[in-house]
Amino acid sequence: MWVAAGAILAPMSLGGFEVTARGEPGRADPGTLAMTRADPAKRLRRVGMTLLPIYAGLTGVLMVILLAAGDTPFVALCHAMSVMATSGISPVGGLEGSEAGRVGEVFMFGFMVFALSRVTFSDDTLLGGRKRNLLADPEFRVGALLVIGVPTLLFARHWVGAFDLDMTGRPDEAVRALWGGSFTVLSYLSTTGFVSADWLTSESWSGLGASGIILMGLAMIGGGVATTAGGVKLLRVYALYLNGLREMERLVYPSSVTSAARGQRRLQSNGAFIAWVFFMLFAVSLTAVTLVLGLFGIEFEESIVLAIATLSTTGPLIEHASDVHIPILTFSAGAKGVLCAAMVVGRLETLAIIALLTPDLWRN
Repeated sequence: MWVAAGAILAPMSLGGFEVTARGEPGRADPGTLAMTRADPAKRLRRVGMTLLPIYAGLTGVLMVILLAAGDTPFVALCHAMSVMATSGISPVGGLEGSEAGRVGEVFMFGFMVFALSRVTFSDDTLLGGRKRNLLADPEFRVGALLVIGVPTLLFARHWVGAFDLDMTGRPDEAVRALWGGSFTVLSYLSTTGFVSADWLTSESWSGLGASGIILMGLAMIGGGVATTAGGVKLLRVYALYLNGLREMERLVYPSSVTSAARGQRRLQSNGAFIAWVFFMLFAVSLTAVTLVLGLFGIEFEESIVLAIATLSTTGPLIEHASDVHIPILTFSAGAKGVLCAAMVVGRLETLAIIALLTPDLWRN
């Protein structure tokens, strides 16, 4: 999917690129028309040869670090691949069974940052190949705001909503609570789904019992465009945020005319509208999957968790978002088929599927 994002979705203005590209979804951006007309096999091979060394190199480095931290070779390999592919697959049931401990979590945290923006590992292809400052990238800034803001709010809630808990005078608990929140927030924002060993401490510190809603919201937002992360994507959320600011400004000054700021030039004029269309398609898909799962006798709360987990490609969400165990193995074949279809739709994205099914695309 990472290779497909650069070789197929980007030239066709799909996968999040429709927010910034000048071409309509499913149609080539005039700026990448030459790339679109190139031989598909050569295009895939070129992008694959570019990304494979990056992926393999980062995975190998993280594996060596986890080995040095105490993990066995197989566990270190699985966890390294899971972090880079944002898959959350673990042969030991998650980080709770890992021997790397907090040292491993710290390095995993650093490698999960690559899922926030493609600028972390490549040039910004939307600006003519010019390299951009990572701190100036809107996706990275929105992701960093969430990674810093959400754990801080959970940490501060200790003195607002959990004042009855006796944790004063225990700075070690405070540090563990802050770290557990930061790691888990980034993990679910990147749709990896690993939970810190200190996440329970963070929940106890904040006194928040319904933390699953926060995890589901982070998974729905997702990571950066053209990364291995799923979800709605940070660039679309940023486009909707800018549109919201503009609409509030027009409430005060209805006739105002503004020019695009330097950080907004990468968004096309109707980028917010297309982002809203995708968000609505995601919401409709979420509703449809929830309703169909309900027809198979699955409870509403379980259906919501399963729908968000599959559409955002965040498997561990099924285990950590609900207090009730969801027995997937006991589901009927039809229910499992719905979950499989939802995973495919979530990975390919609804807008891309609709665009690929249009007659004009196949005619061209």
